[in-house]
Amino acid sequence: MTQLFDQILSNPLYTILALAIIVALVFAIIKKVMKLIIFVVVVLIAYLAFVKYTGGDVHQAIDNTIETGTETAKEAKKSVEENKDIQEAKKKIEKEIKK
Repeated sequence: MTQLFDQILSNPLYTILALAIIVALVFAIIKKVMKLIIFVVVVLIAYLAFVKYTGGDVHQAIDNTIETGTETAKEAKKSVEENKDIQEAKKKIEKEIKK
């Protein structure tokens, strides 16, 4: 791995090519994230417009959305932690089997 980095850094053409690839990847990632943010904002605005149009309370809808999002995030975090525990147990079992 170090040889690859040394070879890339020693040749200016490889260095420029590697930097161009990195810049393109970063740009693509930022572009995707911006599209996602714009989509979420548009959907949120459409939802709030729908609530306002149907006569609901916009502030209550925002509070409910935040509460639901918080609960979902907590459940996702709990699920990830449980998955980590399962993976750790699996690794321990595999080590014991190899002995």
